[in-house]
Amino acid sequence: MNRLFGQAVAVVVLGVVATAFTPACAENDQSIFIRNVLAPAQNRQNGQCVYTADTTQVFQSEGLLDVGIADTYVATLLVGNQLIARGNTQSVRAESNRARLNGAVVRITDPGGGVISEFTALGSGFVDPAQNNLPSYSPFFVTALDPASIQRIAQDVPVGQSRLLVANIKVFGQTLGGVDLESGEFQYPIRVCNGCLVSFATGDDPATPAIDCTLPLPDNAQGQPCVAGQDETTPCQLCRGRPVCDSR
Repeated sequence: MNRLFGQAVAVVVLGVVATAFTPACAENDQSIFIRNVLAPAQNRQNGQCVYTADTTQVFQSEGLLDVGIADTYVATLLVGNQLIARGNTQSVRAESNRARLNGAVVRITDPGGGVISEFTALGSGFVDPAQNNLPSYSPFFVTALDPASIQRIAQDVPVGQSRLLVANIKVFGQTLGGVDLESGEFQYPIRVCNGCLVSFATGDDPATPAIDCTLPLPDNAQGQPCVAGQDETTPCQLCRGRPVCDSR
């Protein structure tokens, strides 16, 4: 009886030792999260689209990419940080719960869940800790469709047709205190077309019956897309040399 008890104690001790030396790997998808994908910015300054941490910015539930114009789709994510601030100026304690965003893991599927591709997209972003029990936010730019994925499906999207894909996105990063962070998976549908976003209106010269995409663009940033071939119509001047832009 004592011998069996001794063996049991030894097993428990070994289990404790093994647990002590096993690295912690707890998944926490509540600290940072993806609120939504921001629509093309309405605020444009000096030809640049300006995004802020404001949660009332217009967002979109589905993206649109013209593979005849663009080779990637870059999503502007509004990422939130729910970690409570720990800094204390009186005790000279530095804030450790600011979140440094390093990139995203992206899984591209069809609407039925079939996996088309997977990749890691690196990025750079920063989100302050929560304030007054409310999350803090920051825009974060990440590739939601990479060139390899687009090349794989582009041949199945002839001119005039489209195909729906789903980008399943997890943002990852680290607190200033060294704690690894990862958001839950955010599903973002992206409709892929071929030639649907090209606009020839800016190449319409009243002096000639033909479309001329070598004409200079009007000096009006509001009429140009934030990203050529993505979510907004694109003047043919911005995609010269591509078949869908030169075919008319």
